Amino acid sequence: MNHKTEWDLSVYYKNENDPKIEKDIRTAEKACVSFERKYRNKDYTSTPKKLLGAMKDYESLVIAVSGAKASRYFYHRKDLNSEDNVAGAMLTKIDNRLTKTLNKLVFFDIDLSKIPVNKQKIFLSDKNLAPYAFYLKKIFENAKHMLSEKEEQLASLLSQTSSSMWVDGQEKLLNIQTLEFKGENIPVPKAMSILADLPKDERHLLGNKINQVLKSVSFFAESELNAVYNFKKVMDERRGFKTQYDSTLLSNHNDPKTIKILTDVVTKNFGISHRFYKLHAKLLKEKKLSVSDRSVKIGEIKKKFDYETSVKVVGDVFEKVGPVYKNIFDKIVNNSQVDVYPKKGKTGGAYCSGGYDVPTIILLNHTDDLRSLETLAHEMGHAVHTEIAKVQPVLYQDYSYSTAEVASTFFEQVTLSEIEDQFTNEEKIILLHNKIMGDISTIFRQIACFNFELELHNRIRAEGQLSKEDMAKLLRKHLESYLGEAFNVTDDDGYYFVSWSHIRRFFYVYTYAYGQLISRALFENWKKDKKYAEKIEKFLSLGGSMTPEEIFKKVGINVKDPKFFESGLKSIEKDIEKLEKLTK
Repeated sequence: MNHKTEWDLSVYYKNENDPKIEKDIRTAEKACVSFERKYRNKDYTSTPKKLLGAMKDYESLVIAVSGAKASRYFYHRKDLNSEDNVAGAMLTKIDNRLTKTLNKLVFFDIDLSKIPVNKQKIFLSDKNLAPYAFYLKKIFENAKHMLSEKEEQLASLLSQTSSSMWVDGQEKLLNIQTLEFKGENIPVPKAMSILADLPKDERHLLGNKINQVLKSVSFFAESELNAVYNFKKVMDERRGFKTQYDSTLLSNHNDPKTIKILTDVVTKNFGISHRFYKLHAKLLKEKKLSVSDRSVKIGEIKKKFDYETSVKVVGDVFEKVGPVYKNIFDKIVNNSQVDVYPKKGKTGGAYCSGGYDVPTIILLNHTDDLRSLETLAHEMGHAVHTEIAKVQPVLYQDYSYSTAEVASTFFEQVTLSEIEDQFTNEEKIILLHNKIMGDISTIFRQIACFNFELELHNRIRAEGQLSKEDMAKLLRKHLESYLGEAFNVTDDDGYYFVSWSHIRRFFYVYTYAYGQLISRALFENWKKDKKYAEKIEKFLSLGGSMTPEEIFKKVGINVKDPKFFESGLKSIEKDIEKLEKLTK
């Protein structure tokens, strides 16, 4: 069977002139205006009955605006063709309209946040309000961090100029930088993407050139990060957040104690990462590694997986785990919901996008290699999570960053385990090495990034601003912390902060480590008992209706116990031991 390999965006609109676009935007605008008229400066928080009516209306309002079909349509068009100026202009125009419209609803959360504690308890225990209890609980927890309505509106508008535009400017500056390599000028992002696949001498040469370009434009990143971090400092202080990452944890519904346990346990076990990189250096026959050697593979998997083969392999995996997963998989691959191949102007990488009343779609850049197969499994994992979570009411269909990477990495692991027998012994060694390298990067590297980001915030808050040189030295320190003695890390390597987009999104990187360790646990449980797939489905079906800690407790995982994370890290160490024995 030959599957369609391009998106059919007509499920959204025919084209930019489709009258349904303006109709949908106006529907959202009218719904917001109507809600505002009905509830602004009105009594709807005095009794459970009145609040129930308001919550039902609010839920209907969210349904009217949550899909944001017009924004999604032009966003996806832009991703297919970066030179689609019509889509870019329309996207900006629509987003500005929706921002102004949604700002009119700020009063609702503020009103809810002002409900006295004694009434909060009454509302949370009311059986009729039970469907909205978790949503209300989140509002009440956030209440002490809410500003006045005018301040919230101002903060929303200022963030565009005080943060978003700075970050956008930094990205644009970086994207136009080129360097000379092998007789041609190539963009820096492309240079970074090919670095690990080059022979040693070329890799080191290009790595040094990348460092020099990053260093040459670090003056802008210095101003950008100082501005963005100081803006966050002001907002955190105004909202009463105690730590720099409290706002991120609150939005992800994570218990700060859990994340402190995670980051502490991983940091204390950086020795596991050091052990792997010593072996990595040995396998590359190097006494000392440069940072550009970090992601180098020790061999090549020559086996190819074209798209049709990948669909068959991954589809069989999803069927083995359970029919519900296979049904979703088939629906997506059979209905023009996957854009498969790279093309000029198309955005790189891969992602899954979905939401209420919009199709779940996947963007790939399939190149017939093993990584492309893994990526299909990964993004389909996101897809089944998104689709299964739709059993939840609209307020709970979006799931937290802390749970977002669990299903995706779980299906990635299952896929690799199911095809392992197709490879030679030599290739199995390469696969094991790649698996460990991925775990090290996802867990230890991201926590090192978290630690760097935290110290960077602390330094800027204490000193007012930080020089680009000091930023680079700070990153060097944290790179060395998880890379270990196998690497020769230089001050120039520290200028990677210029391009590290993660640190501009404030502390979310811990979610990668969190999700990976949970995913490993789910995989181990499923291997022991295939019926565990029912619990995995239960986890996926809960969407964002509980805290991550509560959701994982439902499937027998206690993330508040340091031993859980320690056992996950020990399993990685066992993989390293296995690789050491196989490569003696």
